[in-house]
Amino acid sequence: MTNRIYQIIAIFFMLIFYGIYFIKMLIQKNKGIVTDQIAKGKKRDKSFYTELLMKIATILAPITELISIIIGKSQLSFMCRIFGVYFAVVGVTVFGIAVYTMRDSWRAGVAEEDKEKRNLVTNGIYNYSRNPAFLGFDLVYIGILLMYFNPVLLAVTLFAMIMFHLQILREEKFLESSFGKEYIDYKNRVSRYAGMGKITYVKIVMYIYFLIFIWSVLYFFTCIAYGGGLLLSWVWLWILIAVFSFVRIKMLIARINGTEKFKVPPVITWIYRVAATAFIVFFLITEAKIVDDMTAIPERNLDYVIVLGAGLNGTEPSNPYRVRIKRAGEYLSENEKTIVIASGGQGEHEQISEAECAKRVLIRDYGIDESRILLENKSTDTHENLKFSLEIIGDPTAHVGIVTNSFHEHRALSIAKKVGFENAEAVPATTLLPVGIHYVVREFFGMVEFYIRDM
Repeated sequence: MTNRIYQIIAIFFMLIFYGIYFIKMLIQKNKGIVTDQIAKGKKRDKSFYTELLMKIATILAPITELISIIIGKSQLSFMCRIFGVYFAVVGVTVFGIAVYTMRDSWRAGVAEEDKEKRNLVTNGIYNYSRNPAFLGFDLVYIGILLMYFNPVLLAVTLFAMIMFHLQILREEKFLESSFGKEYIDYKNRVSRYAGMGKITYVKIVMYIYFLIFIWSVLYFFTCIAYGGGLLLSWVWLWILIAVFSFVRIKMLIARINGTEKFKVPPVITWIYRVAATAFIVFFLITEAKIVDDMTAIPERNLDYVIVLGAGLNGTEPSNPYRVRIKRAGEYLSENEKTIVIASGGQGEHEQISEAECAKRVLIRDYGIDESRILLENKSTDTHENLKFSLEIIGDPTAHVGIVTNSFHEHRALSIAKKVGFENAEAVPATTLLPVGIHYVVREFFGMVEFYIRDM
């Protein structure tokens, strides 16, 4: 996505966020309710100046955010911008739910002089956070900061968050004096920002599932946006993970609250825990191997490098294939004795073979001499890429580098060993983010398939 699109997204979040804030104030004003109680009608004491500074912060923050968005530059990586969107989405959602749940009891500031009798709101989202509105502010501010980071915005964001925290501490004292034991019990049951009181093992597991749920939903839409829509292979995996996590969250909350309608037999619980632990350990070990080959540094002057095909757009390489060819071009330019085998047949909707495409790009864009390029143009998958390339090389002991996207290197090397290569190593090309995370996770299942077929 271009910077302009992210500017539109950031401004959209700000409009929604502050729109909720001011529309709620307007609705309550029409009911005769004074919502804005910040630094109004109070003695000039410590509390007054705390609220006054908070008010300054809430004015200064959106102005600084807007200027940063208009400038459009960030000193952080591209992925930080993605995470910034995630924080902003969650923040706006949390804030909107908090304001809605509070109904006409919502006030901005400590309403010491508000004569209207109000109940302590502890239902809905307030079961999981005593201050979800402030939490929403913090998350949105962090989101914009990650999207358009600069030192000034960082300072203003920290200032605003510190003032929010000081205001929360002040409001806690007010609520305790107003509601007494009712608030103290609520305070012991629900955490200040997020959580269900005292930490226990079950709660920790529930929090982990909650984070996985949020991540899976948001990352699913990221994959849709960056990975070619619903046609992206295995994109449904994230929805499956989200659904599973949601079910586990509901089950664990019921256990925490003592409202389980059906108690799972202990033997089933232990079977699940053992199976889950085994899966997690196997997953982490496999992913560690994948990541290790992703970061491999190839030897110089290999005898051959094999560029694995990855689809074409007409006669031009797809984005994943383009970075493979780029990596091959860089390696060949630095190692002039190495021969390259461009491997890949012609797909159903492709005008030329993938091998021919790689050859053209290597000559045109990287100045590689045609005499250094061999073509393998019959293969249809990775196994055939490597099998047919070995037939061209004719020597299983040759030192060969496999050029593919880094997430795919471990499986490609495993297949290479299976077809007969004795000295194959990784020449990893870039894995494009943010969809690269999806590819790395998906590759675990590719390795599972390889292990099963290799039995």
